[in-house]
Amino acid sequence: MTVDPSEHRALAAEANNSTWEILGKPRDQISPEEAEEMTRRAYAAAYHWQRAEGSIPANSARADWLLSRTWVVREEGAQAMNYAKRCMATCEASSLADFDLAYAHEALARAHACLGQAPEARWHREMAAQVPIADPEDKAVVDGDLASEPWFGVS
Repeated sequence: MTVDPSEHRALAAEANNSTWEILGKPRDQISPEEAEEMTRRAYAAAYHWQRAEGSIPANSARADWLLSRTWVVREEGAQAMNYAKRCMATCEASSLADFDLAYAHEALARAHACLGQAPEARWHREMAAQVPIADPEDKAVVDGDLASEPWFGVS
């Protein structure tokens, strides 16, 4: 069966948004079954974004960010770091800045925090906070996320 690129786009958005149904819950309220479902949804989003009509590097960076955040919530720092590095590499290779660069640093910060690497976590968190973001609403979203858990005790 061949899936049309516009269908991939719709499926990517659906998988991405449905991941947040679980990812948006406090970590201690996510059951092991939900954690697995959340992870499957995040991978589905990445799969469909890769094949979506009009897909751009930002879609790839955001898919890797979502995977990194999913693995952070599952407390799997090595997996989170893998996707955080991929997110940053896409930002660097494609000259992505603004919102996407801030979130690449945020992903690296959380992955380092999950791994118990507090100095690196603090550095990337500060870098995320310093990225110039043109849209005030996007800036408020980034700032809100930087203030939210999980940070694994990194202040």
